Amino acid sequence: GRIKTIPDGIAELGKLTDLEIYNCPEMTQFPMAITRIPSLESLNISNNRQMSATEIYNGLKAFASGASSEVIQILYCSENNLEVVPEEFRLMKKIGLLDLSNNKIRKIEKAFGKDVNPVQLYFSNNQLEEIPTESVDGKHIFCGFDDVESMSFSNNRLTKLPDIFDAESKMIMKSVDFSFNNITEFEKNGVKN
Repeated sequence: GRIKTIPDGIAELGKLTDLEIYNCPEMTQFPMAITRIPSLESLNISNNRQMSATEIYNGLKAFASGASSEVIQILYCSENNLEVVPEEFRLMKKIGLLDLSNNKIRKIEKAFGKDVNPVQLYFSNNQLEEIPTESVDGKHIFCGFDDVESMSFSNNRLTKLPDIFDAESKMIMKSVDFSFNNITEFEKNGVKN
């Protein structure tokens, strides 16, 4: 038979570092036991569209603030019904790869902040109309860009290119993709131009 639930005992696997809960069509509830695994570095919970937007949001919120929040490095969560990215994603300071593509994301509750420095960041094929920023030392940031190699916000509903890139930075990005949006303006210092 197909997997419907993850046993609570999985939280007792203190040395578990990689977990795939990919394409489990019978699993309609987020497996909250995984929020208590202390050493999870990689989680793939993609292709689970049978979970409601509320279910996946509440689960990811609990996961981002759970036992692995300070060690998680890879989170694949594409092909789901996520509509809102929880503010708690700011707590995943070691995240290197975050894939939230092919969801229904229309809102990111809060900028990730300068302490979250992903290498790869994917928000393509969602419904975002804006990218939140916060002011740090007079600059508008979404996340730290010290390590970013590639990021994509393609195929969303953005109308302006956010002022999140610093021309004075020494970082080198390989790929930045804002294609297939409705961008007609750009912001500079938070002001539309």
